[in-house]
Amino acid sequence: MSVEDGLPTVAEYRALRAAVGWPSPDEEVCRAALDGSVHGVVARGGSGLAGMARLVGDGAMYLLIVDVVVHPDHQGAGLGRRMVERLVRVAGTRRVQLVAAGEVVPFYERLGFTCEASHLMAYRTLG
Repeated sequence: MSVEDGLPTVAEYRALRAAVGWPSPDEEVCRAALDGSVHGVVARGGSGLAGMARLVGDGAMYLLIVDVVVHPDHQGAGLGRRMVERLVRVAGTRRVQLVAAGEVVPFYERLGFTCEASHLMAYRTLG
């Protein structure tokens, strides 16, 4: 299984999100999200796309790792680790952050990430 720079197609992106039970917006929204990436990595093998991860942000000061996802058939093989490590290398000396669900915090801690005291806040519009 190779990990290489690049982004999935919109169809691959939506299929991979569905495979892990994540909601997927419509094609237009997914295309805009992928186009807004600073950098992406994909894991590919004989059966096609096995995983992906991407960096978003301003590309200069703020980078956020998002969409770290590995197809269930390929989980546990180190692909998530390899993809995150590649994105961290691409970021170089710039600060890299991510938001992790509680159950995957230990995974990211093993990769050198630490939980910070800041609070994630979100603003949701009505309608």
